[in-house]
Amino acid sequence: MQNQSLEIARTIQSQLMGMGKIKVWSWGAHAWTVVENGLAFKVQGFKFKGIVKIVLMPSDTYTIQFIKNKKVEKEYTEVYFDQQVDLIDEYVEFTGEKYEQDVNNAVYNF
Repeated sequence: MQNQSLEIARTIQSQLMGMGKIKVWSWGAHAWTVVENGLAFKVQGFKFKGIVKIVLMPSDTYTIQFIKNKKVEKEYTEVYFDQQVDLIDEYVEFTGEKYEQDVNNAVYNF
């Protein structure tokens, strides 16, 4: 079971990096940890700072949790591998239309 979880974690990390390495870096992703049937890592994004946990489900989709202070703040189910990066990016970093303005306000108006 532990070897299986390690392989799943490696696959998830590879999928994240393959689909959006620059986005993953922008989250400040670190402290990668193998969890049962998945992967968890810490992020320090513009919108969310905490833990992202990704678990492979029997349906071959993922459940993604955003955890802060040991509490699940938000959970998405039935996420396909090619949806992971954009979904996480939207929650952690939010690169929408006002992103540059919001970053400038946060950086220059302190």
